[in-house]
Amino acid sequence: MTKIIYAVGIHADGGLNILEKFLDRCDNDVIFYLDNRIKIKKKENYIFVNGSSFNRLVHLFKLKSRTNIKDHILFLNGLPPIIKFNSEISVAFQNANIFRTFYKIGFLNWIFSRDILRNLIFSFGKKNVDNWFVFSPISQKILNKELNKYSNIKIINVLSDFNNKVESFSNDYKYDFIYPASGLKHKNHNLLFETLIQLSKENIYPKVLITLEQKYLNEVNFYKYRKKYKLKIENYFEKNQKIFIDIYKRCRCLLYLSRNETIGLPILEANKYGLFTIAPDLDYSSQFIEPDFKFDINSKNELKNIIKNFLLKSPEKKIIKDYKIKIENSLDFENFLNNIL
Repeated sequence: MTKIIYAVGIHADGGLNILEKFLDRCDNDVIFYLDNRIKIKKKENYIFVNGSSFNRLVHLFKLKSRTNIKDHILFLNGLPPIIKFNSEISVAFQNANIFRTFYKIGFLNWIFSRDILRNLIFSFGKKNVDNWFVFSPISQKILNKELNKYSNIKIINVLSDFNNKVESFSNDYKYDFIYPASGLKHKNHNLLFETLIQLSKENIYPKVLITLEQKYLNEVNFYKYRKKYKLKIENYFEKNQKIFIDIYKRCRCLLYLSRNETIGLPILEANKYGLFTIAPDLDYSSQFIEPDFKFDINSKNELKNIIKNFLLKSPEKKIIKDYKIKIENSLDFENFLNNIL
């Protein structure tokens, strides 16, 4: 039996974080198909694939020719294969943004987005899947609806890393707030800049760090707004999650603004490393732990006032409490790797 994890398409953000957990814990007998855009030390069981749609389709046919009924393929990239395999097929669904009802964007924006292509792939390929897995209760709920009450969607608990308490860092802060997110529309950077601009009109200039790739900086008017309103906002982009984690040491509070998430890993990371957390009053924010402050995602004044009060009180690092990430009826990650994959 050959065990294969197909992760082509994963090269950044939360998907890369989850992929790294699989790479760290899987034995060498598991074959990984990886996106050639990720920077990682090559191994004999790693096969790198060009992430373009054409190359991925070609490699799917090659993969089908190399597998048989005894093999098991886990599509970690969240999309089912559009061709039928003889082997057992599992899909770890991650990206709910392929569904417009979850994404909550206008029809025209949806038509011209990449997510509509992913949605078509999902619709054509879902019949080829034997097992569905997710990483959070919200993902399970969304997928259950899209699959017309599919009855066997299992949750894999990949969050055990967040059960370990980390000692608080020093109080030598460089930034008041950090917002670690990509430049995708639902990450809602426009709300961040609108709020900072309103604060600047009251002569309040919090120090903020964002984490955008260069290509997104102009899209969010980063340089324009920073110069025009004298905003104290900086950008730091680092793909390597293990390196990036150190940046939390220099921040007091996580500011999370996304309209849609299935996990919301930065909320867990910030809590683990002793940061306060400001997050929207949405289901994803509280599915594992409670943020310190929640705001109405549609109320700019509410977010502005929370930031003002936080800066006024200037709290020190919070005491990190012992807690466990509990997901009811979930599969332990190690058990999944050893007995199911």
